Amino acid sequence: MQIDYAAITHPGKVRKNNEDAYVVSTLDGEEPLINGSLKVRHANANGILAAVADGMGGAAAGEIASREGLAAVAVYLFGNWGVLPAEALGEDLLVQVLKSAVEEASHAVLRYSDADKAARGMGSTLTAAMIWGRHAYLAQVGDSRAYLFRQRNLTQLTTDQTLVNEMITSGTLTHEQARVHPQRNMITQALGCPQPLVVALGKVALRRGDRLLLSSDGLHGEVPDERIAAILAEGLSPRKTLELLLEAAMARGARDNITALLMVLDDPALPLPATGEAAEVVDPTSHMTIRSRGGLMTRLGRMFVGKTE
Repeated sequence: MQIDYAAITHPGKVRKNNEDAYVVSTLDGEEPLINGSLKVRHANANGILAAVADGMGGAAAGEIASREGLAAVAVYLFGNWGVLPAEALGEDLLVQVLKSAVEEASHAVLRYSDADKAARGMGSTLTAAMIWGRHAYLAQVGDSRAYLFRQRNLTQLTTDQTLVNEMITSGTLTHEQARVHPQRNMITQALGCPQPLVVALGKVALRRGDRLLLSSDGLHGEVPDERIAAILAEGLSPRKTLELLLEAAMARGARDNITALLMVLDDPALPLPATGEAAEVVDPTSHMTIRSRGGLMTRLGRMFVGKTE
């Protein structure tokens, strides 16, 4: 599969440290390159990993948590998926390995936290996409997001694991109220927390021309979806598109770190979308369509993890 991508991360206007991170890996055994540019034009038979993370914790702990989590995911996927021959690959195995990789990442962050008193309580969000077999397989923890832009329509593929999103689901809060709620950054799941982790999984079929966007809340928390869609609709290069998205977040205050990763899927081997065909997220463990305004819906464990402003 031919893939063109770009990624960008910025501390924003308020934070001194950048606790966000991203990774792109072809799972070929090379050391995961966190916040680095990997020359990828073709995904191999084992696919390609793209992920973003938003760390939290005192001092530099948040920076460590996001990077440790991403590295652990990439290393686990290589050792349990990337080394396998093509004939051994299958969807059920990929879903199992992807979920286990996220769980291992959480254990890795927790072990680091336990070993270093200065890092106690650190954690990280994670939104990961494995591109394999004409599909994107998603794993979600926290409130970083995955979007798909297709035929000028933007679909949020993941659902934020947050307190305010639970309130929206229960009908006690509107989407408009959630954008300014004082607890809008209170997430209910994070890598590195001692409670059992709930990993939200999803699968979406890819079409030629799709644009897959992963972002930390420093982007989508500042820039409305309508503006994100308008910038994507300009059809510019991945790098220029991300620069415009960053400018939009900066113009709105950039109160948090900002990270975005954009993959453009123009491979002729992908089928063209039918007219009006929307992105449809399914549960890869049951193959049932997951329908919601937000995209991916998963039952959330009720654990609250504070993210500082």
